[in-house]
Amino acid sequence: MRTTYRVLGGVSMGAIGGMALASTNTDKFDGVASLGGPIDAAFFQRFSDQFVLSGFCSKAELEAIMQQDPVLLNDPTVIDGCATPRRGVPGQWEHPNDFNHLHVTNNGGTFERQSFLRMVEDLMLAYGNLITQNPASAIAPPGVDPERVRHPPADFCANPTRVRGLKNAEYNPDGTYDAITFCDGTQEVYFCRDTMAKVDFCSDRANIATPLPRSQEVAFATQYCSTRGGVLRAEKDEYALFWLAHAGEIDPCRELTMPVAIALAYDMNGNGRRDYGEPLVNNGQERYDDVGVDGCTDAFENGSGGCNTTASASPTDANNDNYDVDGNMTGTEKNWRFDQGEPFRDNGLDGVPSTSDTGEGNGEFDQVDGRKRMFALDGRTNFNALDDTAKRRFNVLLDGGIHDIFNLGLNAKHLFTAVKRARAIVGEYRNFTDIPGMKDRTSGNFNPWNRSWRNVPKDLITLYGKENRTDQEIEQGEGDHVGLPGQAASRFQIVFNWVANMWPNAPKPSAVFGQSTPADYRTETYFSDKLGAKWEYSISVPPGYGDAANADQRYPVAYLLHGYGMEPSDFVAAAVLANNFVVDPALQLRPVIYVFPNGRCCFTNKTTGARDCRNKDDNGMELDRFPEWERECHSGTFWVNRKGYTPNDATPYGDALFELMEHIDRNYRTLPAADVEAR
Repeated sequence: MRTTYRVLGGVSMGAIGGMALASTNTDKFDGVASLGGPIDAAFFQRFSDQFVLSGFCSKAELEAIMQQDPVLLNDPTVIDGCATPRRGVPGQWEHPNDFNHLHVTNNGGTFERQSFLRMVEDLMLAYGNLITQNPASAIAPPGVDPERVRHPPADFCANPTRVRGLKNAEYNPDGTYDAITFCDGTQEVYFCRDTMAKVDFCSDRANIATPLPRSQEVAFATQYCSTRGGVLRAEKDEYALFWLAHAGEIDPCRELTMPVAIALAYDMNGNGRRDYGEPLVNNGQERYDDVGVDGCTDAFENGSGGCNTTASASPTDANNDNYDVDGNMTGTEKNWRFDQGEPFRDNGLDGVPSTSDTGEGNGEFDQVDGRKRMFALDGRTNFNALDDTAKRRFNVLLDGGIHDIFNLGLNAKHLFTAVKRARAIVGEYRNFTDIPGMKDRTSGNFNPWNRSWRNVPKDLITLYGKENRTDQEIEQGEGDHVGLPGQAASRFQIVFNWVANMWPNAPKPSAVFGQSTPADYRTETYFSDKLGAKWEYSISVPPGYGDAANADQRYPVAYLLHGYGMEPSDFVAAAVLANNFVVDPALQLRPVIYVFPNGRCCFTNKTTGARDCRNKDDNGMELDRFPEWERECHSGTFWVNRKGYTPNDATPYGDALFELMEHIDRNYRTLPAADVEAR
């Protein structure tokens, strides 16, 4: 069996990027560990289309409202009467979301409305725009100058870009309405002490027509609550439960100040802003019927793989083609991806015939480039495409919280179906203590530091979190993106043990291990030819690495990719914990070199054009502090080759990781790849 003695892992953003890189380069790794973040392309696009980008009234309903009064498009009491998530019903563990009511969290970071949208922009900088296609830019919608996306002008909110004639089958089939860029963002959450009710800024009808400026919010809230016990403000760490319930909502009767240039909305009443009821443009793919390759819905299935001409009064899945993550992993009906044989309208991305739109009439099902790329880097798609030999040698570790803000636990569950199809034995665990041998016999707590890992399948998924949580547990993040502190620790403990037990037949250093020293954990810089700049990484070498007795010893390497907004040094403390068990005579965990690359975007000097891909300069100063240095994204790279703002703006972040692997092999005693009978 070909063995590289390399594994790739990551958390959150690092889990997304790690899976994308590993599943498309399985020859370079023996396995991938994706914690809380491997995007399953089909499920993620369901999440986007049916929830996050949805929740709007129909075109007919909106036009009927406008006939009464165009101002009512900004009145939530009117719009909420018809605005429901029309295209999707939340399944088990899925959060209800729509564009005006995003689900948020303060677990593992503050993911309120503004940071949610910023992160989506970084994701699109990495993959390309997921809802519109523009030949001039991978991220800017059609008709929008990419420079306005990169550097929104001061008057962005007051003077949006107006795109005329952009058609859409659902909301603008005849091109009547202009599409505009718009402003959004997080708003303060005010409520009254006595009633515990949110301040209703729309109670003053004038604020519906002209949203209240931010400078007047406090005065309004104070007056509103003057007879209700006074005004309070909920924040992520104070009145957190109230904050969680409302920080993802748009209040249309208050000013919104955060520019959004990666998406367009239809300005149906022509007032130059996106009102509460006005829908976003979603021309991400041609319209199709997700009925399976048999081409017929359950009502018409004949039980032999074909279709009846009349519908059944009591439809069943007669052809047994409905996708089910547990029961029918190969089903093509309702699997949220287009399969050859399913009916589609070849009308182009806008869904409107005779507009000469991208893809119209070409006989193929078309998607925007961003969606194509997401499927091209998709773990489930790529694992299914591997030959039997590659599937046997490549192992997968996944986890996720069942209450994760982005449904990443569910993403992992859907992705793991590809592994289950290829393996006779896998491990599916509903909690950490369900993993064989990991439940302490005395306390009943999770205890992974033992020799029972030899009995654990090398392909496993753990979904953590209680089905029903108390209010306190919700505030604390139980089962969420990172989870409770104990859940977060357990996740890392699993990774270190999984890595250490990846190669049971590989020799260990024979010398007695020495204790770790501060020199074993460091952050280093080298010049990356791929990035054209200095780049940094943190590294942990195992105890005894520097001892003369181990001078000829070589070690496997694990590359762990950090999450959004983190830095490489954030993982070093976890490596210290693992190395404590390397020197523990009762366990002697396999010594491994751990490398933590930097996943923050590179800087460019606005004056000199110089590049720097570190977080700190030579003097240890944060580059973010200097106005002349500008990141090429808000925060994270997502670890894949970046598409950027314009065709000449790409950055090969994914390629840089493989370059770093070569750098580590040149400078550290890593085990070379080999053909072995068994690991």
